[in-house]
Amino acid sequence: MMWQIRQLEAFQAVMENGSITRAAITLHISQPAVSKLIAELERKCGFKLFQRQGNRLTVTAEGQLLFNEVQRMIISSEDIQLKVREIREQRFGTLNIAAFPALCTRILPGIVTRFIQSHPNVRPLMTSSGSRFLIEWVTAQRSDIGIGLLAKDRPGIRLVKIMQVEGVCALPPGHPLAGKEVIVPSDFDGQPFIALTTEDRTQFLVEEYFRGRERRRRIVAEAQMSEAACQFVVERAGISIVDPFSALGFSEGQIIIKKIDPPVLFDMWLLFPTFQPTSLITRSFTKFFDEEIRTTLTASGLSFIPYDYEIPD
Repeated sequence: MMWQIRQLEAFQAVMENGSITRAAITLHISQPAVSKLIAELERKCGFKLFQRQGNRLTVTAEGQLLFNEVQRMIISSEDIQLKVREIREQRFGTLNIAAFPALCTRILPGIVTRFIQSHPNVRPLMTSSGSRFLIEWVTAQRSDIGIGLLAKDRPGIRLVKIMQVEGVCALPPGHPLAGKEVIVPSDFDGQPFIALTTEDRTQFLVEEYFRGRERRRRIVAEAQMSEAACQFVVERAGISIVDPFSALGFSEGQIIIKKIDPPVLFDMWLLFPTFQPTSLITRSFTKFFDEEIRTTLTASGLSFIPYDYEIPD
């Protein structure tokens, strides 16, 4: 038994208007056309929908039951149409983001909050992870997008470099080097220094900066995360070289940020899972994130080099 949507529309119109005449006006078709659609529907249903008493129609018990189901179907259809529109306009769905700890705890929550203000039915899930586990997380298709400072090409992910950011020297207020505009390698000689452990793979970039001057550096503590290194600086245990995002979460009364020459350059990468298409929401967020992070760095007077890139399909 197959009926046409037009037959159900005619049935609904008669029920809501109380007569075939008014139903025909609502549907912009003739009265005979409405009567024919009702008759075809009754034939396919195998029972009467209306009792005819002269010019009056009275719905049967079976007709009322069918109308109740038609109403549910129409409401469900309208809900689906609404969801389709929300998905098309990126106002509905999920957004799973994985990022390195400093970004996740300091800057990313504000960016995500501003994003969902214009995408109110999008539900974000944010995961913090170090470089190695970040790559594994995205490779396992657990996130729509990953954001990292180091990347390793491997099956299961697509890498997109969006910018290079300059590392900074983090000093406590009142430090002897605080009056310098730019910090150079010799300035670190003999200074208490907070190093990063090899768990934070950006440490290799910092080690390259000190190549040939290792013995002149006085390491007093090591931290697994750059944020912890910054906290050591706040406690005046020493100074450190970190990515700019780790230092941005601290006030000027806690940490002073200085430019380094030659620069320690950190690449910022976007990681996309290979085996799932990039959603419209992920595309919108990627563009939004790029604009926001550039604005944040510019407002803080931090140097970066943006790259042109394409978001993978």
